[in-house]
Amino acid sequence: MTNYIYAYTHAGNAKRWTRPTGQRGDCWIKVGQTERPGITRIKEDLNTAFPGLDGVDVLLHPEIAERVDGSRFSDHDVHRVLRNAGVSQVAGEWFEATLDEVHAAIVSLQKAVPFNPVRIQKFEPRPEQEKAVDQTAAYFRKHHGDQPAPKYLWNAKMRFGKTFTTYQLAREMGWTKVLVLTYKPAVRSAWRDDLLGHVDFIDWRYIDRETPTAAADGIVNSGDPFVWFASFQDVTGRDPEGRPKPRNETLHIVVWDCIVIDEFHFGAGTATARELYDPQDKVDIAYAKLMAKALDQSNDNEADVVEVDFGLITRFHLHLSGTPFKAITNGEYAEDQVFNWTYIDEQREKRKCETVGSDNPYAELPRMEMFTYSIGEAAGEWADDGEFDGFDLNTYFRAKQVGGDYVFDHPDHVASFLDLVRGKKQISSSIIEGNKPPFPYEATRFKNAVRHSVWYMPDVAACEAMADLLRSDTFFSTYEIYVAAGTGAKIGAAALEPLQRAIKRAETQGKSGSIALSCGKLMTGVTVPEWSSIFMLRSLKAPESYFQAAFRVQSPWKDKEVIKKETAYIFEFDPNRALSLVALYGTEIANNSGDRATTQREVLGELINFLPIFAIDGGQMEQLDTDAILDWAHGGISANSLARKWRSVDLYNLNGVTMGRLLQDEALIAELEQIEDFRNIREEAEKVVTASNQLGDVKRAGGSNTDQKKPKKELAQRRKSIREKLKKVSAKVLIFMYVTDFREERLQHVIESLDTDLFLRATGLSLEGFRKLTDAGVFNVGQMTDAIQKFRYFEKKSLEAVQ
Repeated sequence: MTNYIYAYTHAGNAKRWTRPTGQRGDCWIKVGQTERPGITRIKEDLNTAFPGLDGVDVLLHPEIAERVDGSRFSDHDVHRVLRNAGVSQVAGEWFEATLDEVHAAIVSLQKAVPFNPVRIQKFEPRPEQEKAVDQTAAYFRKHHGDQPAPKYLWNAKMRFGKTFTTYQLAREMGWTKVLVLTYKPAVRSAWRDDLLGHVDFIDWRYIDRETPTAAADGIVNSGDPFVWFASFQDVTGRDPEGRPKPRNETLHIVVWDCIVIDEFHFGAGTATARELYDPQDKVDIAYAKLMAKALDQSNDNEADVVEVDFGLITRFHLHLSGTPFKAITNGEYAEDQVFNWTYIDEQREKRKCETVGSDNPYAELPRMEMFTYSIGEAAGEWADDGEFDGFDLNTYFRAKQVGGDYVFDHPDHVASFLDLVRGKKQISSSIIEGNKPPFPYEATRFKNAVRHSVWYMPDVAACEAMADLLRSDTFFSTYEIYVAAGTGAKIGAAALEPLQRAIKRAETQGKSGSIALSCGKLMTGVTVPEWSSIFMLRSLKAPESYFQAAFRVQSPWKDKEVIKKETAYIFEFDPNRALSLVALYGTEIANNSGDRATTQREVLGELINFLPIFAIDGGQMEQLDTDAILDWAHGGISANSLARKWRSVDLYNLNGVTMGRLLQDEALIAELEQIEDFRNIREEAEKVVTASNQLGDVKRAGGSNTDQKKPKKELAQRRKSIREKLKKVSAKVLIFMYVTDFREERLQHVIESLDTDLFLRATGLSLEGFRKLTDAGVFNVGQMTDAIQKFRYFEKKSLEAVQ
């Protein structure tokens, strides 16, 4: 029979204790063993001594008492480890111990590692984590020694386990010096806790800005493997002489095995950041040449031209992001440089494990549901000529400071919104008795979801105004209202603790729950397990920003092995905006899937299997299918708005990076120069690169707005000139799509067209040249695909109307 170790306490042994070190505890803990697995069996065993289990608290889920070599151990072995660690055995199997100490004693026997009450995690990598490690390691080994240093991207949603998996990759690669950089210092605790808390990384050391300089230098010189965590804000800081801060000088001396960029989509692509972590980037070499030419400082030695005094040196780059769509569509990574793990992948595996009845490592990851609500008549007041893009949540919830108070510009609208979420707003009389649609603070199904929620507001003023309104409301004043915005909420990782205290007050003081009001703080890089719903009350235009915030509430919430959050909810109040972003999200996933045959419709079909979407309007609720989502997303498209879409600046990426890539392709430049509109493309692209560099230099030097004015003006003029030429190409692509027999749904379908002669005749550009422009990132793949889909939708509806 298998032995299991368990631990419990009861009210009679809630005896406080204090050690000579000053450490305190609230109770004695009994450590025993059983041959009956499962917490229910433990309770059955204990029921004899404690009828009804009055006062009993089972602290530790039964752990298998087996060593790595397969031999067994008993509770007496656990007792011995505790005693040897200085833990007092006060009576029989009772100890003055913490739960972590008991857990550490068991882990030390299971894994043959030293007793460490901090390092008690021992979970194994999930299959997708192993796959990420294997693929990345294979790529790095294949490209070891390449210049510039090879880079790899993990396009992995929140809860993938990026920190743990990165450390597993470090073990696989044999790295000993890893630098983690981010613009979101709030992620620090995750990097620290996984390294210091898991038995797999027992020999590793950790450094961050809290580590004294002498101690950090000692770790670097010790020969032990280590991870150094730092924020870009801190590392890019310079003293008046332009030197790094003293505590960061060592960073620039170490030859790193890998530089990891966490939350890569936040600022890591800026010139300042790239100069720091990737000074030898090929595009930067092109920039430097052009800069030297522009300043008449020609230098044939590329190494001298691109030298950055305090750049970092590394053998490999690993970039981590849950929403890196722009970086991918801009062509920064080849297909074999990306590992993808989406919400769909995660929920697909979760369902598969549920179906076969195996152990489910995904069980604690909640599924998501979206409920969209039309705010009502107020929304119509904001509409513009029948186009749905007229309504704007930022305007609806706009607020300002008046004296010492914050007030909404439209208080009646906000009051109407609060009535709506409570189900108190006057709704259609056509509701069938008993079939009233669910509202967040009224329906029983949402009771647990709204106990702890986050409301995503437009700005600090809106957060403060909403807090005042909620605290003065009879119903909402029963909730703990916390403003996670402004300087009073602290910054970075320090912003989490006040929120945790607010949630604890709600739990211990008998309140209805908590409502956190944020306009961006705590929306990335932190985990708040108790959050089970998000109210989207601000206008976001990019799917990256929207879903980065939405997936905040998908964090697992467990208490003593009991899953407390099966489903997390998105409450949305601008349906057209939300469903347009869902459609665009489907487009981005299809574009990044690696399967060029995958369409937006197929992705959306699978997405809504795992993230069902319900629309509430006029007192009726409808679960949306793929066609309904596309109807909502594109339903406001008129001929005028479609034309605006195809003339939009969003279709093009005209910056120093894309123009640098363009200039590196002599064959493409030569072809473009044969087209009348593009005779001067080389000169114009060079001027964009030069102006971009000049603007970056002025900004890094702390130049004023006046100093920036000249390069900004030059950059804007050159971009506009190139953009107007590209608009003509886009218009001709539209003509090609109209006359060709194939019904394109993605930009990739246009690029892969077999009718190369027709494309050349229609556009004046070869299909290969168009593909190169797309690969260089000049055309925005996501936005172009969205424009193509809107055109097809409009075309389809127009044909249906005449039939």
